[in-house]
Amino acid sequence: MGNISPQKLVTLISKYLDKEKLVKENPSVTNEMVDALLRDIILSNEGKEPDDNHQPHHDTTRHKQKNVTDLIIHTDGASRGNPGKAGIGVAIFDKDYRLIEEACKFIGESTNNVAEYQAMILAAQKAITYHARRVTFKTDSELLVRQLNGAYRVKNQNILPLYYELTILLGKIPEWKIQHVRREENVCADALANQGIDSSR
Repeated sequence: MGNISPQKLVTLISKYLDKEKLVKENPSVTNEMVDALLRDIILSNEGKEPDDNHQPHHDTTRHKQKNVTDLIIHTDGASRGNPGKAGIGVAIFDKDYRLIEEACKFIGESTNNVAEYQAMILAAQKAITYHARRVTFKTDSELLVRQLNGAYRVKNQNILPLYYELTILLGKIPEWKIQHVRREENVCADALANQGIDSSR
């Protein structure tokens, strides 16, 4: 790769990609996610493992596990005002409840239900990244659980596109289920969702 550093190459590639359009048309994608992906591709092509310093500040990987057969993922979405400033949080555990990764993000002005769906989309994306074969998603959103399990129809026009996006992602996971848990059983994801809101300051 010559004398060009990975960071410089990321910057150059970004100039020739319509990154703003990608982020604008896909609410679950951020500039940081695109940059991190480019860095990982560049570093892996150099035969190196991505350095922790290249991870977004809101992504904390506890174990360098790239393939995990079974995952338990807690998700939560929070909106201060409903609608208001919103954030999402995801906590990923292995089958023995050892923390693998935490992620949170500010998603702008949104409702609580939209934030819950955005959190589940991020969780599904993470599960696919880990090549998980069996995933148990846990959330304190009863509406989300009932809609994904087919008990309630999705009628809200703001939710429908997210529902379709989520079902496509879930279709890539061989075996998954979603469970409703009480708020006090979901404090890890709730804290991350609020951290996502606070990151907007």
